[in-house]
Amino acid sequence: MPSPEERTTPEPLTLAAVLPGLLLILLVDLATVLKLRHVFGPYFNAWNLLITILPWVTLILFRKSPAKYGYRRQRALAGFGWGMVAGGVWRGLSLGFNSLFQGGWSQIGGNVHAWFGAVIWIPFVEETFFRGYIGAPLVKQFGRWPGILVQALIFSLHPGHWSQGWPHLASIFAFGILAGWLFERYQSIWPSWGAHAFGNVLPYFLQTRIT
Repeated sequence: MPSPEERTTPEPLTLAAVLPGLLLILLVDLATVLKLRHVFGPYFNAWNLLITILPWVTLILFRKSPAKYGYRRQRALAGFGWGMVAGGVWRGLSLGFNSLFQGGWSQIGGNVHAWFGAVIWIPFVEETFFRGYIGAPLVKQFGRWPGILVQALIFSLHPGHWSQGWPHLASIFAFGILAGWLFERYQSIWPSWGAHAFGNVLPYFLQTRIT
């Protein structure tokens, strides 16, 4: 028998409801991979703003609550903590994998703007859009693993990730799978947010301890 929490888990939005955002990010990914950014000019540069506001505009239009994207109070802190553990394992493996090919790792800067972006802003935007807004409807439509894999691929190919090149793309794709699984496993955004935030800052912690 499902727990009271599981019984109150809201259904994700339909794929039709998120189609504008899905088409937008597919266009952005395609233009990035094919090096066609110049074709769209300044409109292309607005994609990051659009993926930030589209999920929330959609909720307003359909009169839904943020719980549709996994913003739930139940066990939020515990979910965030378990996500940090998962994110730490992923980032540790990622750093080892990348160092085999590049002899080092990237790090998050220590200034206040970088910390705010790494722990709050980037996870807020990307976890909301790729896991809650896009990923959950894909899973609902196509099943758990097809939906998780598709959202992970879409996540990996957007401009900020594509520009990092191989082998970072392989690590980012692996994180997309992990974050998608965490979201689906716990039906909450907090585990994937915790994984994203801790994965972002762990290289900085390691760098300051080693140097």
